[in-house]
Amino acid sequence: MTHSEAIQNGLIEALKQTRGVTIDSQQVFAKKIRQESVSEDGHNSHQVEVSTHNQKRVREATRGLIHEYRILDSQKTGDGDWEVTLAVKMLRYKTPGISPHSRRKIAIIPFRSTKSSYGFRGRWIPAPEISRQFTQKLVTEMTQTRRFTVLDREYMEAFLQERNLVLSWDAPVSEQMKIGEVLGVDYLLIGTISEAGQKQTPYTIQVSGETGYNHSAAFNADYRIVVMATRQIKWSDSVAISLKDDEIKTMVPSLNALEIQQSLLGKAASQVVHSAMANIYPLRVVKVQSNGDVILNQGGITVSQGELLDVFTRGEKILDPYTGESLGASESWTGTIKITRVIPKMSYARVIKGEVSPRHNGSICRRSAPEKRSPSRPPPGKASDIIVPDKGGVVLPFD
Repeated sequence: MTHSEAIQNGLIEALKQTRGVTIDSQQVFAKKIRQESVSEDGHNSHQVEVSTHNQKRVREATRGLIHEYRILDSQKTGDGDWEVTLAVKMLRYKTPGISPHSRRKIAIIPFRSTKSSYGFRGRWIPAPEISRQFTQKLVTEMTQTRRFTVLDREYMEAFLQERNLVLSWDAPVSEQMKIGEVLGVDYLLIGTISEAGQKQTPYTIQVSGETGYNHSAAFNADYRIVVMATRQIKWSDSVAISLKDDEIKTMVPSLNALEIQQSLLGKAASQVVHSAMANIYPLRVVKVQSNGDVILNQGGITVSQGELLDVFTRGEKILDPYTGESLGASESWTGTIKITRVIPKMSYARVIKGEVSPRHNGSICRRSAPEKRSPSRPPPGKASDIIVPDKGGVVLPFD
């Protein structure tokens, strides 16, 4: 009805066009009952009339930040209303780096625990602390794969503090564009820790009287990757790690209890992510260079120098005869490569078996199963010079 209302409606319409609109629709049913009784010549009659009124209310809501606008045209129509034409400029917040919308989004939820605490060499650590440390290891491993946009669901208090600062009177209005950019996830990584711990068992060598400790560590957990919208389970597996004395001494020569604990959780997190990625986003050959170097599409801590990978070319797609769903493509082994150099976003390897050439670009890689070695037999010795008399004892060569 007024010039200012026309401008406001135009700005709201501009926001709706760019930011979207939320419509809350409510339907109200009102029932009216009318009763009428009549008595005439000793005869009574009763009449009931029911009428239903249907009323629908629609409420729209939208929000956004308008940077500036110009009135291009303004005129009053014949009906007494105002009509304006506006040029509206709005600012949009652009996330630093790669757009988070280019990848699937995943949040790693702290794992549940079947126990209240776990023992690590005489120290009982509360289960929530073990879960927090394991979750952080998973976040690091998953982020390094560069296959998912990993969203934080742990440090919510720090986020709320920053949000309150952005919304304060001291912050520029343009900073408020960062509010409302919080992303929802496509996937959730959830699980339950059933076992975690480290032990040291004393031993004594009877012959020499030497004493010491044998160390062992174990970690068991079940996990699954769930689609947030439908709760469909995309991948489910278990991780079970059992480290013996020799493995622990190789991994942590100092035998520091805290370092062993962190190495155990890190090894478990690495195994979880490697297993999930091998089925969802396996390693791929990006390029085979003329000097024989094979470049892979992952680096960082997701691969290690010296690691062996089998290379497979993909064939025709295989469908499940019952559900019609794709089971993937057939795979043909072409060679084995060894990681020689690792950088943050990719890694380099050399062919040690088979053939991997430029025509194999795009092939997938899977970690080679460790070869089982047959127990080595001791070298044959020479005949003993020791004499064992019938009466007992022994006669040595120098007696």
